[in-house]
Amino acid sequence: MNTKLLNLIAHSSRLVALLSLLVISNSICAQQLQSYTDTNYNDKVQTVLLHPVGDSLAKPIIHLNDMMGKLHLQFDVFSNDAPYMYYTFVHCNNDWSQQSDIQQIEYLSGFDSDDIENYSFSLNTMVDYVHFDLVFPTEDMTPKISGNYLLIVFENELSPENIYFTRRFMIVDDKANINVNIPRYPFDLSLGTDNQQLEMSISYPDLFNSLAEQYSNVTIQQNGRWDNAVMGIKPTYVYPDYLSYENNPKTVFNSGNQYRHFNTSNLHNMPEQTRSVEMSNDYYVVTLYDDQRRNLYAYVNETDLFGEKIIYLERDDRVAATEADYVMVEFFLEWAPVMQNQDVYVMGAITDWNLDERNKMTYDYNRKGYSLNLLLKQGYYDYIYAVREKGQTEAEVTSVAGNFWQTVNEYTIYLYLFDTTQNYDQLIGVKTVLSH
Repeated sequence: MNTKLLNLIAHSSRLVALLSLLVISNSICAQQLQSYTDTNYNDKVQTVLLHPVGDSLAKPIIHLNDMMGKLHLQFDVFSNDAPYMYYTFVHCNNDWSQQSDIQQIEYLSGFDSDDIENYSFSLNTMVDYVHFDLVFPTEDMTPKISGNYLLIVFENELSPENIYFTRRFMIVDDKANINVNIPRYPFDLSLGTDNQQLEMSISYPDLFNSLAEQYSNVTIQQNGRWDNAVMGIKPTYVYPDYLSYENNPKTVFNSGNQYRHFNTSNLHNMPEQTRSVEMSNDYYVVTLYDDQRRNLYAYVNETDLFGEKIIYLERDDRVAATEADYVMVEFFLEWAPVMQNQDVYVMGAITDWNLDERNKMTYDYNRKGYSLNLLLKQGYYDYIYAVREKGQTEAEVTSVAGNFWQTVNEYTIYLYLFDTTQNYDQLIGVKTVLSH
């Protein structure tokens, strides 16, 4: 059988599979997902990375109609065999509370779902895994409008039990100019003199009108956190050619402190911030030095990654994507006595910025502190300890890390405008600034 015929058969088989997924995806998208957040639903999936091509520390944002703008998705699955993996997108409203009230054909061109063909097996690692790699959008599936999107990755067919994980990404159609100022003190000193306030002005004269206050929404995100992100911010004043956001307590954030860090890129030399490295039957075990509360000490200016992580190996002749091993990292925070109504978490990109059972610490009464073990791929990690009241969604870091105005935080401002004719939230401006 000639090569041309084989390629034709393979293409036809893939087309049939994708057409069947189209019907299934329309069905699942009509249902309510568990949440529209960065969530891992399958314990086998690890180290999900999503960022613009060439910038592993940037947020997953690309520009509408930019043919060169691509996002790079990477993730591992603990397995000896490669499962058949697929992905699709869901368009969401400005505050990520629900899907937009539009059909997939209105925000996607091409197929409704596509497969992830590029995968490879781990090499010379104690923990076996399959590494998946995808660059999108592709010619087969391309978003058509701006706004918030949820990436859904699943096995075989799209159903709730087959979803491996979901991740947020944004497509911006730049139409607005966003100017940001961070004064030394908040407008209301009772909000805390060590907190950071954002004052903004947004201009786009041909777009805004008397309905701007009703149909525009601003979201502010501190570093990579979503738990304390402020959404649905309205302008304080509406002028003919710009919107003003000032003297608003919603734009005042706790400054916190710089992130802690450790480095496991080389396990043969003593890694940074590490007390010991031992080999067990299943993996290496890295024990970090005990951490202490930093809220009782003066601010120390240390460069961090704003809570992000980088997967890499110190040796240049090895490929981190498939040759980096998984290491059990042991954390311990000295703290006495135990908190009765609060839970403590290790937070950052290290735990996908989530506050769940996987990264909740356990109190050790013998050692008088909180402990947690995390299985992590080799690399460089930022982290911070977060404390959350039971039953709440937002955590705070000040009781462990302190609150210092000098802290360098990264703030990302998202500007949405509801399109009343097409019935969805456009993302018409994004601005990232540093507090200093």
